[in-house]
Amino acid sequence: MSFLPLDLSGRVAVVTGGNRGIGKGIALGLGSAGCNVVIAARSVAMNLETAREIEQEYGVKTLCAELDLREHSSIQRMVEDVIGEFGRIDILVNNAGVTRRAGLLEMPEESWDFVLDTNLKGMFFCIQAVARHMVTQRHGKIINITSIAGTGWTDVGGVNYGSSKGAVIQLTKVCARALGPYGINVNSIAPGSVDTPILYVDRTDKQVQDYKDHAIGHTAIGRLGVPDDIANGVLFLASEYASFIDGQTIAIDGGRFDLM
Repeated sequence: MSFLPLDLSGRVAVVTGGNRGIGKGIALGLGSAGCNVVIAARSVAMNLETAREIEQEYGVKTLCAELDLREHSSIQRMVEDVIGEFGRIDILVNNAGVTRRAGLLEMPEESWDFVLDTNLKGMFFCIQAVARHMVTQRHGKIINITSIAGTGWTDVGGVNYGSSKGAVIQLTKVCARALGPYGINVNSIAPGSVDTPILYVDRTDKQVQDYKDHAIGHTAIGRLGVPDDIANGVLFLASEYASFIDGQTIAIDGGRFDLM
């Protein structure tokens, strides 16, 4: 698979969780379009590895920013570092997300808080910190990565994850209305089943295989997604071709007919 041949040369894009899985695919896709890319995630070593790959492949500038979305001060430092290095932020992709699986009756408070603090609270404050600069610029693209888990998929082992992702869809709508007058587009992408490391968290080998079999069997395209599938959606929403799309959630799920 290849990336859309778009020209976003010179723009500055921040990708949270941009060092592996879907986030890495998005970061590579933005680099291919000429963006200077900020890899913002907790693992410094993985950030550096991804940044080097983007620089070598596409010749753009990169910045590695250590980021823990559960800490407001970490978000503030990340944004300050990006502004200090590039002077602006044109694109924010809120991709970072976590899961901790447990049944409804067994879900501990710590697991609920860990997922909601990262997937929802951290995302909101990241949007807030970046949007303050975008408002001054009177231009920007914010793309939130939600999930089909927030659009009707009722996985009883992921009540915390599904709740956080459903809330991201509403957050997107509210932010779009608040920021639209400043020339800022805010949209979401809801990936379907994509073969990335998060798929394997808190699942046995059999559970992983059962998940894949179910996903493929209920997807019109008949395969799992790959990170490039999501990256191309991000590239489109980050471009001026999507200038009249705002407050929307676009499913990139291969046609999950059990959710239609």
